Amino acid sequence: MGTRLSDPKAADLTPMIMTDPGWPQILRINPLLDWTYADVWTFIRKLSLPYCSLYDVGYTSIGSMEDTHPNPKLRHITESGRIEYHPAYTLTDLNSERFGRRGCNPSS
Repeated sequence: MGTRLSDPKAADLTPMIMTDPGWPQILRINPLLDWTYADVWTFIRKLSLPYCSLYDVGYTSIGSMEDTHPNPKLRHITESGRIEYHPAYTLTDLNSERFGRRGCNPSS
């Protein structure tokens, strides 16, 4: 959807910024810069927008196949003893959005 300040390497972005040196000079607009993870999910769900089905099985940040896993914060055990994951939009600890990415979970 767009870059948010909580995204890696986004700390120096502003709502309007020219492309980096070496790229064609284009004004980049970042309308979602100040949105939170929860803001994005509220928007998607209120408008019933389509999204990747991995988010329904616990993925909260999707990268490569090698470094992306369901977020452990969404893990739960069913009554039958199976490990499952709640949907991404149920994540309440917004600081743990990337805990499913290898190297991003402080407890891994």
